[in-house]
Amino acid sequence: MAATAPPATAPPIEPACAGEQPSPAVDPDASADQQPRGIVARLATIRNSSWLVSAVLHLIALIILALLTYRMGGTERGLLIDGAWSGPEPTARLESITIAEATAENQNESQELPVDVENVVVSDQLADASVLAPEQASVMEENSLQGALSGGATRAADHVVFLGGGGMSARTPEGRKKYGDRYGATAASEAAVENALRWLANHQRHDGSWSFDLRLAPCEGRCRHGRKENDDTPTPSTAATGLALLAFLGAGYTSETGPYQDVVQRGLYYLRGTAAQTQFGYDWQQGGSMYGHGIALMAISEALGMTKHDDRYDSDLYHYANLGTRFTVLAQHDNGSWGYTPGSPGDTTLTGWQILSLIGARKAGIQTRSDTFSRAKAFLMSVREEPEFRFGYRSPKAEKTTTAIALALLIYLGQSPGYTLFDEAVDQLAEDGPTLTNVYHDYYATMALHHYRHRGWETWNDQLRDHLVRSQATEGHETGSWHFHDKWGDIGGRVYTTAMCALTLEVYYRFLPLYDQPPEFPL
Repeated sequence: MAATAPPATAPPIEPACAGEQPSPAVDPDASADQQPRGIVARLATIRNSSWLVSAVLHLIALIILALLTYRMGGTERGLLIDGAWSGPEPTARLESITIAEATAENQNESQELPVDVENVVVSDQLADASVLAPEQASVMEENSLQGALSGGATRAADHVVFLGGGGMSARTPEGRKKYGDRYGATAASEAAVENALRWLANHQRHDGSWSFDLRLAPCEGRCRHGRKENDDTPTPSTAATGLALLAFLGAGYTSETGPYQDVVQRGLYYLRGTAAQTQFGYDWQQGGSMYGHGIALMAISEALGMTKHDDRYDSDLYHYANLGTRFTVLAQHDNGSWGYTPGSPGDTTLTGWQILSLIGARKAGIQTRSDTFSRAKAFLMSVREEPEFRFGYRSPKAEKTTTAIALALLIYLGQSPGYTLFDEAVDQLAEDGPTLTNVYHDYYATMALHHYRHRGWETWNDQLRDHLVRSQATEGHETGSWHFHDKWGDIGGRVYTTAMCALTLEVYYRFLPLYDQPPEFPL
């Protein structure tokens, strides 16, 4: 920037050459012979000395202003002045740093991490562990929307966002009466639910957990048909505890309401205390079974949703549900299934619990990866015995129980009524009727028919409901419980069977139908 020139009337000032000695001051009273004869000296007269002083003062002022305005620097070669133009532009461009939100699209690195509990690294400070950020719901593409409206198969990730109903708002004394009357509960079935919950409460252990092994305290063998002896199938207490809690929650009993507040609270404390802290989130496998993790997460998620007040959550439950969900998402195999161990190829039954737990977490406000449900649906379709909607365990070799599981899951994943092949499969499910002994099949089939609002619901419900009321134990320490000899019932024993039967009898109000009129205040 050039310095401001002195006034035009001021005589020009010529700088001295390098190495020239400065001229001596001029004495106005000295004689002409004594005065200097250089050009500078001749110019320094009384008439122009004031202009010289003014010019020097202006130059000093400009230098000071420059120092205040510019950043100075330099090298051994001299002084460097670095400035920036600040002209009268109406807007200024500012550089900013944008921190990308952790979404499904930028989690590739996390997806590649091995999810083997034997090798996971425990986080020293869980608060510093990263979690998946909430995804943003996107607008449905036109072709997807047309599929949803026509009842055809759609992308699950899109359709799940659109699902209404299925909420837990009916889990109140008023809701139990209203929706129980509407969908088929009776006084006898409600009494059976209460008797089952009383039996479960009496079999809760001192640490708040439940065990499938009834040889242990507090039952100590007084009830028959605990878990199958000499069977190496993993039956973690996290699964038993989660199942028992789901039965209490399904009846509307939480740690804040109902006659079993202490029972539910101690059960939730146990699950929180047994959650293993890993770099991938909270893990409830307890010995290598994703059954335990999925069922425990489902109980935690439902408890979170039921204790929500307006927009306020139990922050502790939210913390566990959030990081438990993260573990489940990362444990999904590339083919969309879940296996006994994280990251391993799975089957329809294990995948069922994980899907339901994630849907429960989502209804409670926990976000998941955008492609989790679509990948899970792709797995189910990979074990479909085409062209019918019949499904196998790990292959398209169809089985009765896995078909019931898959049909219920597909309804949750967005398969709506109106698609011919799917409708025919649900019709066949209702026509075959309940097995009455395989509670695993009957539980999922009941959910499918309930959510579908199938025309054969009353016939199915009357048969299964009345059978469960009649077959409930009424004597001794077993009073209020159930046990049927079948593939899964022998493994889980009486605790498993009792919890599943209670959940089946709570279907009327536990989840409002997905394809019926939504409630006034769905959760």
